[in-house]
Amino acid sequence: ERKYQLDITRTAIMENTLVSLPTGLGKTLIAAVVMYNYYRWFPTGKVVFLAPTRPLVTQQIGACYNIVGIPECDTAEISGKTSPKERMELWKRRRLFFCTPQTMQRDMEEQRFNAQNVVCLILDEAHKATGK
Repeated sequence: ERKYQLDITRTAIMENTLVSLPTGLGKTLIAAVVMYNYYRWFPTGKVVFLAPTRPLVTQQIGACYNIVGIPECDTAEISGKTSPKERMELWKRRRLFFCTPQTMQRDMEEQRFNAQNVVCLILDEAHKATGK
């Protein structure tokens, strides 16, 4: 156990938090634990993990399955390759989502889901974010 991971996780569960750690020091674990707690606490809420690239999205999905055991039946990877109709159905039926910010933005603009249902939002590689 790394005490700093526990301390950061506790803070991130209770407050908006930006975690900046070097590679290999547990950001993925922290994100998975935070997501799992919101998944348990809000049975009808949506938990979303955003990463800037599809490979990073896929990597985090594996971590969530392997680290905290979030059921695959409640998760969805959404990308531009997923049809709009299927994306809308996934937003209705699933609880944990992995996608790029562009995909989520497009789905909000096209009203495929209600962003007010999002109870937890994780931004991977936040330091690379640009805003409008």
